Parts: sequence; structure tokens; C-alpha cells
Amino acid sequence: MAQTILVLPVVVVLLVFSMPAFAEQDMAVLLEELTTQIKELKAQVAQSNARVDELEQKLKTIGNEKSASSPAEVAQTRSATAASPHVVAAATGEPNVAKPVVTAGDTKGTFKVPGTDTSIGKGGFVKLDVLFSSAGMGQDTRGNQRLELAEIPVGVLPDGENDLIGFHAKESRFWFKSFTPSQLGDINTYLELDFYGDARMNTYTPRLRHAYGTFGNFLAGQTWTTFLNSQAQADTLDNNNVGVLGALRQPQVRWTQPFTFAGTPMDWQVALEAPNSRIWDAASNSLSTNNSSHYPDLVARLNYLPTWGNLSLAVMGRQAQYTPAVVRTEKSIWGGAVNLAGKINTFDADNVRFMLAYGNAIGRYGVNNFYADAAVDRNGEMELIPSYAGMLAYQHWWDKEWRSTLAYGIAYADQPAYAAKANQQSHSVHANLLWSPISQATIGLEYIYGMRELVNTENGELHRVQFSTRFNF
Repeated sequence: MAQTILVLPVVVVLLVFSMPAFAEQDMAVLLEELTTQIKELKAQVAQSNARVDELEQKLKTIGNEKSASSPAEVAQTRSATAASPHVVAAATGEPNVAKPVVTAGDTKGTFKVPGTDTSIGKGGFVKLDVLFSSAGMGQDTRGNQRLELAEIPVGVLPDGENDLIGFHAKESRFWFKSFTPSQLGDINTYLELDFYGDARMNTYTPRLRHAYGTFGNFLAGQTWTTFLNSQAQADTLDNNNVGVLGALRQPQVRWTQPFTFAGTPMDWQVALEAPNSRIWDAASNSLSTNNSSHYPDLVARLNYLPTWGNLSLAVMGRQAQYTPAVVRTEKSIWGGAVNLAGKINTFDADNVRFMLAYGNAIGRYGVNNFYADAAVDRNGEMELIPSYAGMLAYQHWWDKEWRSTLAYGIAYADQPAYAAKANQQSHSVHANLLWSPISQATIGLEYIYGMRELVNTENGELHRVQFSTRFNF
């Protein structure tokens, strides 16, 4: 027992004095491992630097070769690339498969056609209209689908036509547009269709709305008549422009010249537009249409474009032409008209929109299919029909999503007494509430009132409530 007690202190002393030796040995091993890792990292860094130097040298070489290429060589290379993308793929070591890249176009919502400078865009909307009407316009008429003042029945309504409900999606549209820059001016095109091509409620025939191209300041094709300031149209669910100046689109050629006056942008426009004469013939007691003429309709417009809105003054000269059956001799007469229109911003996003037109040649430029351009009596004598049309609308934004428009329209024609069955005046009112929770969707409710009166004082009224949904794409 005594020997054990003597041995233990000796062992403890030996352990204490041997621990530093073991620690020094472990430290040496650790330092050796760290030294090895540092050497390996240095080697990797050296390899990376060498690779970077190699890549930089290649980039410089490629840049020098491109700088040395002539414009003709560059054009030839581009042509070869467009014609055979597989050649480029092989030269760059990529798989031998063409990979066209679609990029954003020059304007919002468009894309570039690969290999060209042309930007293409497409869009439109899907719209459902539900109409509750106090009077039916008769079978297979557009008046059951939108406000057509000329179709409001006068006198006693036929049986079964004292109220009507209708559903349709004919105002749904789709459009395509393109933008191509050139040294002589941008070349742009626009094509738009809806489905009002057939008057029958359940028949969806595409109808051309717009189809035109512009080359710099020059426009050719079908679009809004230059006589109409389309920005002054009221924001309504019904698309017939409050029944005042018709939403007339027709083939034309137009020149637009921008300029400034006292620092404010302006432009003037001149146009030659498709002629079309609508004549009230006393012999048949009805409207007749003549689509041929010796001269186009002549229209000019001056636009004032300040920051607070826009104003326009349009003038028009046109010839009414017709061959009465009673004399079989061509009759023609020249007339004119003026139109003052605009949109004026008021408070916040609110605005006032207005139109006021007067002349003896408004005719078919006024309420859709409502007035003739001229009248022919039973002796074959032709006379123009002085008339005026006016519209006033106020748009109020309740907040960023909700808005309302209240609009009133009136039109009157000084008809000759022998045109007893012709339309003499019309009135219309629109009041709506529209909700756009996002820019791609609008849901709304609109009240519509329409009235027409004939020269013989017969008249008719229409009360309508329209519910609509519209989803843009």
C-alpha cells in the first residue's frame, strides 16, 4: 500500500512535464497542414489570373477585328447571320440550332420581330353588354344593341315591343399595330375589328373599324373622320357617341403638320375623305344613298394641345350629288360645316368634354343614319339641310377606381316641309357609374334616354339601362 502511494506522485509529475511536449508536436502538425493549403490556394489564384489574362487578350483581338471590318463587311455578316444562323452557331462552338431572341419593342406592349427593326403589338378587349330597354327597335336591328336614335319607334308601339332585354358581346375588339423606324420617317400601321358586321343579335360577323398606315406625317386608310375630335367623345358604355356627331370612320388620306405657338404644341390637318351622299327624296318619301361622287369630301382641322386639355376647330366642304327619278338629270350642290370640340381638365382627374357643330352639309357626319345631306322635292329640285348638333359631358372621378360621366346631346335639322317623315330633332342623356379595380377590367352600369321627333311632330322615346363588363388583353 505504501509503495502505491509513493508511485502515484511520480506518475503525476511525469504527466505534467510531458504535456508541453505533446502540445508542441500537435502544433507542428497543424502548421504544416495550413502551409500546404496556402500553397494550393496560391496555385489556384495564379491559374485564375492566367485565365483572366487569356480572356482579356481574346476580347481585345475580337474588338480589333470588328474595328477593322468595313461597313460592307459588317452588312454582309449580318445578312449571312439572318440567312443562316447555323453558320454563326458553328463558328461560336454552340450547338447547330437557331435560337431567335425576342426583345421588347420600341413602344410599350410590343416586341421586335427577330432580325428586323419592326415592333409588333396586339391587344383588344372582351365586352359583354346587357340591355334592358323600354321599347324594342324591331327584329334584326342594331338599335337593340346600342343607341340608334334613328331607330327609336314613333307613334304606337307594335305588340310585344313595349320592353326588351338583350345580351350580346359584339363590341368585343381585337387590334394589331406595328412600328418601323426609317430615315424618311416612322412607318406605322394599325388594324382593328369588332363584331357589328351583321345587324342580327346573335350573328357575330367581324367588321373593320380601323385599317390605316402612317409614314411620317402622312396617313392613308380608314379611321376617324378628321371632322371629329375623337378625344372629345364622352366616356360611356354605349359606343355611339351620345348620338350627336356620329362615330364616323371612313377611308381617307391625311397630312398632319405639328408646330408650336407661344410655346404650346399645335398641329393642323388636311384630308381628302370618301364621299357619300344621303338624299331625302320626296317622290319616294325615304332616304336614298349615292356612293359615287365627282369630288372627295374636303376636311381641315386645327388642334390646340395645352397641358390642361385640347381644343379643335374643324371645317368641311363637300358636294351632295343625286339623280332624281322624276327628271333623270344629275343634281349636285356644295355645302359646308364647322365643328368646335375639346376636352378641358378641371379638378384632379375630372374633365369637361364638348362638341358644337353647325352647317348645311353635316348630314351623315351627324347622328348616325339620322339626317340626309340634302333633300329633293317632287319637281327634282335639290336643297341642302341646315342643322346643328351639340354635346356636353362631365366626367368625375370618385377615386382611382370609380368614375362617372353625365352627358347630354342634342341635334336639330331645318327640314323642308315636304319631308314630313324625315327626322327633325333628337335628344339623348347618358349617366353611368364605372368601376375599374385594375386597368385591364371595367364593370359598369349606365342609364340611357333617347328621343326623336319627325317633321310631322310624331315622336318616340327610349329608356334603357345597360350593364357592361369589359376585360382588356
